[in-house]
Amino acid sequence: MYLGNKIYPYILGKIDNSESVSSSHWNYYHKNFKFDEGKLNGLIGFGHNNNYIGSFSNWIHFLFQKKYKSIGSNSQFFKEINKKAISITKSQKRAFGLDVLRQTLTLDFLNQKKVLGNVNTTVVIGDGYGTMTTLLYENQDIQQIFLINLRKTLLVDLIYLEKFIGSDSFNKEVVLINKMHDIKKIKDDVRVIAIEAENYEILKNINKDLVINIASFQEMDMDVIDNYFNYIYNQKTPFYFYLCNREAKQLPDGSLIYFKNYKFNNQDEILADELCPWHNDFYTFRPPFFRQYDGTTRHQLRKINF
Repeated sequence: MYLGNKIYPYILGKIDNSESVSSSHWNYYHKNFKFDEGKLNGLIGFGHNNNYIGSFSNWIHFLFQKKYKSIGSNSQFFKEINKKAISITKSQKRAFGLDVLRQTLTLDFLNQKKVLGNVNTTVVIGDGYGTMTTLLYENQDIQQIFLINLRKTLLVDLIYLEKFIGSDSFNKEVVLINKMHDIKKIKDDVRVIAIEAENYEILKNINKDLVINIASFQEMDMDVIDNYFNYIYNQKTPFYFYLCNREAKQLPDGSLIYFKNYKFNNQDEILADELCPWHNDFYTFRPPFFRQYDGTTRHQLRKINF
């Protein structure tokens, strides 16, 4: 187990090692990734509209985001979570882009479904710039967040988490575990537990209340997805499972990943199952400003073992 500032040397010592769970998608998008003299380069596939280019760009984002914000509940919770997201991105010197807004819409959705009030431990599988992890960290009702990601992406997640919470909190409240028995060593005051994706078998021994997967199963090989489902379902106590992924997606090597082929348990109670209203399209700063993805995205919320 690695605490706080010992995490980076550990990850960087393995940063160029191949990962058995990395698909052709991430082999392609990670190929130019560099971390040199404290600077990240080659961040491709981590999201879009993230570069901060001044207050004018924030105004443009605000203009384009009106139609997406109208999907939210207009509740005090949604207003507060958006304020937190703005504060987070400002401290990280990046734009409050659509990728960030989607995370606040997801949490608003989960709050409307009365999920968040019943959650102490959350597992986040894949995260862009650590946004979901950081928003969950800001929710004091959630005691611990397990973050699982490929090594290079995990490094980015943790760097951006630290930009917001600060080095002191990062060194005290964030750990990385790489062995099953490390779970028992985690202290109560630890808030974020990072796990390299190649060690995802650890997931089967994590007692969680909520699992979140947004747009990352669609980027994995099918055998890896199958293993994730086996590990996720290896729990007898109740938990929620939220996922939002492309209904069908072709990876660079030609393999096709289908949402309908995920290994769900037919005894789950499905609380929501629909095309995700905030993943229908995206905006750019050049015409045509709103563009369709090359496939539909579905989200589901499941109650398991209730």
